[in-house]
Amino acid sequence: MNIRFSGVHVTLVISPTDLRGGFHRLCSLAQDQLGINLSSGKEAVVFLSKTRKICKIVTTDEKGTMLLTRTLHNGRFEELMIRVGQQAKCSLTLS
Repeated sequence: MNIRFSGVHVTLVISPTDLRGGFHRLCSLAQDQLGINLSSGKEAVVFLSKTRKICKIVTTDEKGTMLLTRTLHNGRFEELMIRVGQQAKCSLTLS
């Protein structure tokens, strides 16, 4: 399986998220709290766990929905800092 994110706007949510839910729960969080409509097929959202050892990526394409889980055996995903008053999301580009 080849997963391509070209042409997809990726949003990294840097505030910790409860990742026990599946695609529908995370999709609902993206829609209700971030205003991101994943059903368009042009958006992907990356959620990080509190421990920063797990991330989940949710997106859709013309074939269906996708929930990709990445669990690190060693280390943690890099912690990103935000300033007080900023939104807890940031947009990423390929660069």
